[in-house]
Amino acid sequence: MKTHQQYGTREYQAWANMKARCENPNNIRYHRYGGRGIKVCERWRNSFEAFLADMGPSNGLTIDRIDNDGNYEPGNCRWATVREQSQKTSRIKLLTFNGETLSLAEWARRLGIRANTLTMRLNAYKWPLEKALTKGGER
Repeated sequence: MKTHQQYGTREYQAWANMKARCENPNNIRYHRYGGRGIKVCERWRNSFEAFLADMGPSNGLTIDRIDNDGNYEPGNCRWATVREQSQKTSRIKLLTFNGETLSLAEWARRLGIRANTLTMRLNAYKWPLEKALTKGGER
């Protein structure tokens, strides 16, 4: 019996998909979630209503784990944009300069250059990070 009247909403789909990624070995993404030991906390696992009470409305955003190696639980989840989430994947190259850590793509946006230009500076031309990330690095 569904009492929450939320079946099919964005929040309900986020909850159901989160559980499937963590609990269903047949889910295409299980290896990146449940297969890595990522779990859904007991409170959320057993109750969509509890999940919604803790998370609130998604406002069109998607569920994100703040600590990518942590579980789905209050305190480690937020609603985030796809762009915010994409900055945390294991495929992202993070660069720290002057005490600030950003993805290579974010540094490139900040500099007003293409990400592949920054990649070339670092990998092909073997520029030091400081030169690659400063206006002085312009060719």
